[in-house]
Amino acid sequence: MNNSKDDPKAWLETLLKCEFLTERQMKKLCEKVKELLMEESNVQPVYSPVTVCGDIHGQFWDLLKLFRVGGDIEETNYIFMGDFVDRGYYSLETFSLLICLKVCYPNKITLLRGNHESRQITQVYGFYDLMWSDPEDIEGWAVSPRGAGWLFGAKVTEEFNYVNNLKLIARAHQLVQEGCGNVASILKIESGDDSSKISDENFQIFQAVPNKDQTFPSYVNSSLGGAGGQYFV
Repeated sequence: MNNSKDDPKAWLETLLKCEFLTERQMKKLCEKVKELLMEESNVQPVYSPVTVCGDIHGQFWDLLKLFRVGGDIEETNYIFMGDFVDRGYYSLETFSLLICLKVCYPNKITLLRGNHESRQITQVYGFYDLMWSDPEDIEGWAVSPRGAGWLFGAKVTEEFNYVNNLKLIARAHQLVQEGCGNVASILKIESGDDSSKISDENFQIFQAVPNKDQTFPSYVNSSLGGAGGQYFV
């Protein structure tokens, strides 16, 4: 544990090394980010240009690489589209870093909610359906194999964008094997291995950080390839 002074920039130095804050520091950090988030609207305006990021899922080293690819945090606007935790080995470290960045650079970082929420809250207030519905190459609507939400096709998206005067919808949460997908006016963003350009939107798409360039928690079983293995294929 690092006992640096109660300064968010000092906490940031600790978190960038994939180290924990003390319990007291973490409580203070949560209080600070709570104050910021409570002042934001539920539809938050963001200035362009902006780098839009998909699921992180506890992949701390991939998050650091994302900043190297996407641009310096002091000069780049970022939107993170939820799903910050689980699957990877560094959920707490990843989430701590993101909320500390929000505190240090409140006008540069926008954190959206993902599908990792309280079941009771999301089902009652409709967030459940919103987060678990997926665009698909179909006509109209279909039942989702996820067991929640719906599948919807290009025509549904086009009608929604027209009625709401939108150009496109960017979303993550759905694996795209080749980096990004385009179903009508929905852009599905995940990590991949090349760069592409669709319309006026520029994509910087990167491969996951190789195991040899990462460190792994001591509890990771050596049977997983000796360096953690791959959590997601």
